[in-house]
Amino acid sequence: MSIKIIARAHFVKSSRSIFPGTPLNRLLAILIVSTCFLTAAGARNAWSQSPDPKPPQVSVAFFFPPSPLVQHGISRLVYEMRISNYPPISYDLDSIEVSAGSKKFSYSGAELLSMERFLGEKKPTATTHHLAGGQSAIVYFMLDFAKPGDIPDTLEHTLHFRSSDGVHHALTAPPLVVGKQAPVVIAAPLRGDHWLAGDSVHNGVDAAHRRTILLLGGEPWLAQRYAIDWVRYRMSNGTAVTWSGKEDQNSSYICYGQPIYSVADGKVVEALDGIQENIPHSGKYAVSLNFINAGGNHVVVDIGNNRYVFYAHMRPGTLTVKVGDQVKTGQILGHVGNTGSSTEPHLHIHIVDRPSFLAGQGIPYEFASFDASGSPEMIEKPHDEMAFRNFGAFQQFHNDYPATNAAVNFP
Repeated sequence: MSIKIIARAHFVKSSRSIFPGTPLNRLLAILIVSTCFLTAAGARNAWSQSPDPKPPQVSVAFFFPPSPLVQHGISRLVYEMRISNYPPISYDLDSIEVSAGSKKFSYSGAELLSMERFLGEKKPTATTHHLAGGQSAIVYFMLDFAKPGDIPDTLEHTLHFRSSDGVHHALTAPPLVVGKQAPVVIAAPLRGDHWLAGDSVHNGVDAAHRRTILLLGGEPWLAQRYAIDWVRYRMSNGTAVTWSGKEDQNSSYICYGQPIYSVADGKVVEALDGIQENIPHSGKYAVSLNFINAGGNHVVVDIGNNRYVFYAHMRPGTLTVKVGDQVKTGQILGHVGNTGSSTEPHLHIHIVDRPSFLAGQGIPYEFASFDASGSPEMIEKPHDEMAFRNFGAFQQFHNDYPATNAAVNFP
C-alpha cells in the first residue's frame, strides 16, 4: 500500500494587505524579521536545555504504551520503539539506556542488533547499527522485573548516536508512560495435556508474531504482540513432534479437530466460515490471503473493556456461533483446523484493543490455571515444521502466561 501526502501551496492573488494601510511587501518583511527573531529565540532555548549544537535529526516514537505481563513467573514490559533518520546524513546507534525507576537497562553491540529491524526488510539483514539518511528502524524491548510492584509509572530512554563526522550525541526521548491496567485473566481455550504455546511472546529475531507489523488506515498495528499458536504434541525418542502419519494430511496432526472453548463471557462481533483448508507444509495456501481471510475461519469475541479475543484457523464447517451471539466461558466455538495463513493445524489466539483481528494493538493476558515447562530447545526442519526437546520440569501456574514454546497442560 502506497500513501501519498500532497502539500498544497496557497498563493495570495491580490496585492491588497490584510492589514489596512500596510502594503503587502512591508507586511512580508515584518513577518520575515519576526520569524528570524522567534527562530533564534527558540534555538537559544533549545541550546540552554541541551549542550549539543548539532542534535541528531532523528525522531523517536513508541507504538503502544506497555502494561505489565507475568510470564513464567517473571514480570515483564513488552513494547516497541520506532527510530527515523530524516536528513541525508547517517548515524550509528551505539547504545540505548532505559531508566525504569530504580532499575537501569543498557543495550549495545550484538544484543542491541538482535533487537533491531529496519523497515522494508524481508528478513533481518543488518550487521551494523548504521542508520542511513531516510531510514527507519524498529527496536523491540522486553524488560524484566522481579515483581509487578517494581515496574515504574514511566520509562526514560537515552539513545547514543555517532554522526558521520565521528561526533557522539545523546538523545533523550519523551517519557513513555506505563499502563497500569492488569492483564485480563482468561480460561483455557483448549483442554487436556500435551499442548505447546508456539511463539508465545519473546524477543528473539525469529519472533514471528511479535515482529509482524501491519498497516491499515495509515496506522501501524501490532495485533499479534502476545499471540500464541497452540499445537498438540507427542514424544518420539525424546523429541516433541506434532503429527503422526502422512505429513501432508491435516488429519495426521494431533490437534486437528480438537474443540476450541471460549476463554471468557462475551459477544461474537465477527465470524467467518467456509474457507478451504491448506495442505500442511506445502508452501501454498488454499486462498489468496488478505486482511479479511488471513485468520482463516475465525471468531472474534468482545469480552468487554475494549478487549477482543481472536480465535483463528478453524476447521471449515465447525463454527458453532454467529455474529451477535452471546457466549459463555467454556462454550465450544469451533474446532482446530488449518485455514488462512497457516502451515499446519493449530489454534492461533490473541487479544486486541479493537474489534479487528489485525488492525488493533495486542494487549497482555494471562491464563487462570495451567501446568507448564520452561522454554525448550527448538529443532527447525526443512518444510517450516518444528520439533522440540529438553522441556525441563513442569510447574503449576496461576494468573500467568506461558514461556516461549512451553509445554502446557490445561485442566
